[in-house]
Amino acid sequence: MPARNEIEEVIEWCKKEKAEKKTAPIIELNPFREKFSWMLARIRIAIDLPLEEAKPDMVVYDSPTSSLYLNIGGQWIRVEPDDIFGG
Repeated sequence: MPARNEIEEVIEWCKKEKAEKKTAPIIELNPFREKFSWMLARIRIAIDLPLEEAKPDMVVYDSPTSSLYLNIGGQWIRVEPDDIFGG
């Protein structure tokens, strides 16, 4: 999984977008596709879009839990930092 600082950077961007637009859900082109390898296949970022409505090529930000989700093998998985186990 990605580094903690990469996840935090994406989450901060999502929080800023939500605060600026003052609406939900928000779907934007993914500005991190070329910056982070784990985001390459994710064309859009969806903010507060229910997972059941999201497309597999999206990364979904859930503001109540401040979490990112990726669709891997047909399942939505919460993005966890690569140091979650103290690595």
